[in-house]
Amino acid sequence: MREEIREILAQYADEKYRDFSAGLIPGASPLLGVRLPQLRRIARSLVNDKENKTKWQEEALRYDGAYADVYFEETMLRGLLIGYGTAKKGVSCEEGLACLRSFVPHIDNWSVCDSFCNSFTFANQYRDEVWEFMQPYLYSEQEYEVRVALILLLSQYLKYDIDHKKIARNRKVGMADINDSVPNRELSVSTRMQYPYLEKILTTLNRPFDQGYYAQMAAAWLMAETFVCFPYESARMLSDGCHMDAWTYNKALQKIRESLNPDLEVKEYMKSLKMG
Repeated sequence: MREEIREILAQYADEKYRDFSAGLIPGASPLLGVRLPQLRRIARSLVNDKENKTKWQEEALRYDGAYADVYFEETMLRGLLIGYGTAKKGVSCEEGLACLRSFVPHIDNWSVCDSFCNSFTFANQYRDEVWEFMQPYLYSEQEYEVRVALILLLSQYLKYDIDHKKIARNRKVGMADINDSVPNRELSVSTRMQYPYLEKILTTLNRPFDQGYYAQMAAAWLMAETFVCFPYESARMLSDGCHMDAWTYNKALQKIRESLNPDLEVKEYMKSLKMG
C-alpha cells in the first residue's frame, strides 16, 4: 500500500489497543492498533474521493513489491475498500468478482474475514453470480477460503428473501416451531420458495468440515443462525441423519443452546441430539 496511506494508519495507532487485539487474532500480521471504526472511516473517504473515483480500486488491488501488506490494518483496509467500493453504482459484476478473487488469498485471520464479508454487500446484489463463484471456496481444503464463503452466506444470503429484503431472526423458538407437523411442513413449502438460498445453505452445511478450527466455527455459527431464522427446516437437517462432522455438529448444537431465542425445552432437545 502507498506510503501515505501507511502514514495515515500510523496516526491512529494505539499501542494499548494493539497489545489487546494481538491476543484475539492469532496468526495476524503485525498490528498497529488502529480501531475498526477508524479503518471504516478511512476506507469510506478513499471510496468517496471525488477527485479520483478509481482510487479505491488502485489501492485495493495493489499487492506486489513495494505495495505488499505489512500490517494487519492494511489488509483490513483493503477488504473494506473492496466492500464499500463494489457497492457503488457503476461497478460491474465482473469487476466485483475480480476484486473478490484478488482479495481472498490474503485473508488469513477471522477478523479480516468477518469484517470484509459483512461489508461486501456486492454479494447480495449479484447473489446468483457470487454463489456460483463461491463454489470452489465452499468446498476448498483451505481453512480461510471455506470460512470466507460461509461467512458470506451468513452475512449476505441467509437473512434475505427472494426480493432481497432482510428478515429478522425469530425472537422465540419453541417445540411447536420445530415439530414435524403438517402445518410446519406446509409452511415450509412456501418458506423455501420465499428464501431460495435456504435449501442451498442447508445442503452446503450438511457435510463434514475438516479444513481447520476457523472453518468449523464458521459452519457451526452459520448452522446456529440458520436455526434461529428457519427453525423447522434446520431441525429437520440436524435430527435426520446429519452428515456434519461430530465436532462441528456438536458446536452448532452448543451455539443454539447458548442463544437466548430457543426456549428451555428446545435447548434440552438440542442437547439430546449431541453426537457421542
